Amino acid sequence: MRLLLASRSAAYLALFRAIASNRLPSQRRYLFNDPFAKYFLPPSLRMIASLAAVPGFNFIISKILDSRFSGALSSCLARTRLIDVMILETIRNFGINQLILFGAGYDCRIHRLDFKTKLAFVEIDHPRLQDAKRNVLENLKNKPTEFIDYIPVDFSNQQLETTIPHHLLKSHYKTLLIWEGVTNSLTIPIADKLFQYFSKFTSGTRIIFIYIDDKVLTHTQSFLGTAISPKELRQHQESWNFGMAPSKMKQFLEGYNMELLYDVDADDYRHLCFGKSADKMNGLEYYRVVMAVVK
Repeated sequence: MRLLLASRSAAYLALFRAIASNRLPSQRRYLFNDPFAKYFLPPSLRMIASLAAVPGFNFIISKILDSRFSGALSSCLARTRLIDVMILETIRNFGINQLILFGAGYDCRIHRLDFKTKLAFVEIDHPRLQDAKRNVLENLKNKPTEFIDYIPVDFSNQQLETTIPHHLLKSHYKTLLIWEGVTNSLTIPIADKLFQYFSKFTSGTRIIFIYIDDKVLTHTQSFLGTAISPKELRQHQESWNFGMAPSKMKQFLEGYNMELLYDVDADDYRHLCFGKSADKMNGLEYYRVVMAVVK
């Protein structure tokens, strides 16, 4: 059931990116363009994405989705834009030569961003979700040409030490780790193993990841827009297990020899992306984006 939920989430995020990519260039200027997103959509969602390409319909569909899912669309678009910018700026400013994406889902960030430098690309994800993504890309008429080292890992029953190659940790790499797949579905022991693994990278390694404010785990009414509520998750035999109080994030990272550099919620990154227009946007403020560095 975890894979079912992950696949559904990946499909909806692909829909959001497709809607953003179908906006007029002038409206998309401060967002991004993902020409691959539409190919990962099931027929029902692909129809919505196609309608969003019709002049005038994009605005209507965006309004309906943000109303139905309480800010999920605006939050997703702003978060994607923020992480895109953080990736490009970190690569440019810190000489990154290895980019590793954990739980990339259907996002083709490696293919859609202009890195302007030579990098080693790695994607680590659930085997079946990764296979589905690769199958879609392999069957495109204009297949992307960037080489990616795909590593299939099921975090729930595989050991990182035996499944992820040790050469990724070598000191000649200046690494940026991206973990946009939300951490909240992990159990605490698995989350601990992942952060232990991250801490083994060389000093200066940077990591960008998402987490949820743990207040939403027990006080769901504290935030607007629980797109997938705890009740709905239980119906899918899922649960939210891992969250963190923002006030404790610095201490948490210090336990893994990391320094907190940046920690913002959806309200913050919507304003960074949309400016004053974000004053009228809300929902999903419990999702937060962090950047940290290995000491």
